[in-house]
Amino acid sequence: MKNIFIITNSIDLTVDYLINKYSSHEINFFRFNTDYFQDYKIIITAEGTIIEYKDQSSRINLSKCGSLYYRKISMPSLSEYAPRYIPLMHREMLTVIEGIAETTGKYAITRPSILRKADNKIVQMKLAGELGFRLPRSLITNSNISAMSFCSDDQTIVKPISFGKIIGEDTIGFIQTNLVDRETSFCDLDYSPAYFQSYISKDYEVRLTIVGDKLFGVRIDSTDKVDWRKESSILQYSTLRVPADISDKCIKMMKLLKLNFAAFDFIVHEGEYIFLELNANGQWLWLEEELNLKISDALIDNLLGKKT
Repeated sequence: MKNIFIITNSIDLTVDYLINKYSSHEINFFRFNTDYFQDYKIIITAEGTIIEYKDQSSRINLSKCGSLYYRKISMPSLSEYAPRYIPLMHREMLTVIEGIAETTGKYAITRPSILRKADNKIVQMKLAGELGFRLPRSLITNSNISAMSFCSDDQTIVKPISFGKIIGEDTIGFIQTNLVDRETSFCDLDYSPAYFQSYISKDYEVRLTIVGDKLFGVRIDSTDKVDWRKESSILQYSTLRVPADISDKCIKMMKLLKLNFAAFDFIVHEGEYIFLELNANGQWLWLEEELNLKISDALIDNLLGKKT
């Protein structure tokens, strides 16, 4: 029996899919939903770590767990506690979660420390340039004057440096890529730096998902010419073979960042691939379902230590 330990949240449909598809007499999944942290009994000593559901329905000794899939975590709300204590409580829980994720299993997709570095847009910009990817003209800044000067020359877009998530009392919103209005006066970047790039028209976009040495290239044709992820976009997907020089650079980038899973986003302009970003913990299930890809097979093989 192979044990796969998954750290995620209770609404992660991708993990639901994996467990439903691959649970068998050969593979046992233990799911740690971090938004229900309080439902687990966690015991960590120098000798090892044991995690058990408080209802005693399931238990795992992580020393007997061969692999880790670190997905999408979220914290309990803790609304019953005084607000001044909540940041401390969340930080303590997160430290435990990340410590477990850093030390569990021989095989992992992917350790939190590796994810933090790989998903940093500054690291990506520098490394992609060194590897020879073509990049849009780019600027990350907290200077209103620099941003205004950059955006005055060409049509530009602005996007968040990190996740672009805005949490309200009852809602969660997301900031996505948008065109910059040249009539806009720039202000308040001092404490909120932003990522600006020259807008480049696209023939289509490409999502290249890589697991180990397995490549899954998808062409995305979108009615939205700025950001295909917007809800208003009408999308069409098709498989494609990414040129070898592009895929070779992607694999080199993954090796430098110590990744064995990544999703790369490109736009194609007049036949040329232009690097946008790397998603070290990117979503993939919708593409598997749209095009009958075998990304999940490659993931499970990788977690089990099989050559992919």
